[in-house]
Amino acid sequence: MSTPSSAPDGGPLVDPGEPGRRLLPEGTGESVLASLRAAGPALLLFVAVRLFTVATLAALYHGSFTQVLHHLAVHWDAGWYMDVARHGYDRTLHTTLVHGHVHRPNIAFFPLYPALIRLTHTVLGGVVPWGACGLLVAGGSALVAAWGIHAATSHRYGSRVGTFTVVLWGIGPAAVVEGAGYSEATFTALAAWALHATLTRRWLWAGGLSVLAGLTRPTAIALALAVMVPAAVEIRARLRAPRPLPGGRPHDARSPAAGRDRTAGRTSTAAALWRPAAAVLLAPLGWLAFVVWTAWSLHRWDAYFRVQDIWHSRFDFGHSTVLRFRTLVTRSAPVHLYVPVVTALLVGAVVLVVIGVLQRQPLPFLVFSIVTVVIALGDAAYFNSRARFLLPAFPLLVPIATMLARLRNHATLIPILASATLGSAAYGTYLMLYSSAAP
Repeated sequence: MSTPSSAPDGGPLVDPGEPGRRLLPEGTGESVLASLRAAGPALLLFVAVRLFTVATLAALYHGSFTQVLHHLAVHWDAGWYMDVARHGYDRTLHTTLVHGHVHRPNIAFFPLYPALIRLTHTVLGGVVPWGACGLLVAGGSALVAAWGIHAATSHRYGSRVGTFTVVLWGIGPAAVVEGAGYSEATFTALAAWALHATLTRRWLWAGGLSVLAGLTRPTAIALALAVMVPAAVEIRARLRAPRPLPGGRPHDARSPAAGRDRTAGRTSTAAALWRPAAAVLLAPLGWLAFVVWTAWSLHRWDAYFRVQDIWHSRFDFGHSTVLRFRTLVTRSAPVHLYVPVVTALLVGAVVLVVIGVLQRQPLPFLVFSIVTVVIALGDAAYFNSRARFLLPAFPLLVPIATMLARLRNHATLIPILASATLGSAAYGTYLMLYSSAAP
């Protein structure tokens, strides 16, 4: 009788005598409820810190609480998503001047989040304002994301680290957008559960969730690679693994029994390979589908990239980022608050990636973090938005969460988290209500 063992990355139990066969069910209602119960404290803390941010916004704003919610629902990018949800896409590459403001093509914004807003508005009978529907989708997505972050992180590091990772995600410098009409919360929810599915080798779930993420944000290429690379490693490992004969009995290679065993082995290997192979094929399809649809809609093969150029979003291999860094330290002219904050975050993200590599984080975590950081450093788009680009990369927070989880002295832990929460709320208020640039 074989002894159960866990996968090297902390994956589900398998039977060494029958590679790939799981001793635990892939997913049941009971396991979902157990996961939700385990994440309960983390979700309560997450809701608490997000409500504190909203209360801070209301306290520091000169208008009413209703005006604060309206601001969260339609300000900056939230207004563009609302426009797509209500009116659909502008199938044009032309910019226009509307009330003194440049109106660029809204086809730059990916479709899943506005589609969810429209669906919510329809399901609620059209009586709930569009802005409220956007906040409902964003808020619900943030809760699902927090749950997924806890599930994915706890799978490898335990529930305490998972709880701290969720709290840190809720008090990050750009966390204010988790409760605003932005797509980051929806994307993070899909990414967290896709990474969890990858860690637990639920390859079809991983591929399917990656498809949906690819319809949510352009940075979904990081998630696609985080699914594809571990799936490819799984395929390679299974192809290279020895296939012992049933019962370990030696056979003459020329005997009919050996031929039957080889045929059965090939059949078993093919059955074990099709799921990770499907994940490799599925993962990038969402992003690719939107690129192809954009080309078809605008009648030119490079339409998607042309739209990104109009929005000043292109990959320049970090040239604009270096210029920003140099400007910050070589000029005495005043700068906006977000410039040093984003600079510190980008440098900190690189350090956390290195720590993650040294600590041998799971491969899906590392790939997702590394590619996300590369995108944030290499993109030439608005510098102020780089912190938001990093927001879905919750594995970056694991080293910090691990250190906090080791602190048992509440007299030290509580002031640290309280200070971070207050700083996040204050900076979020600045970003959403008073900054001259979009979050």
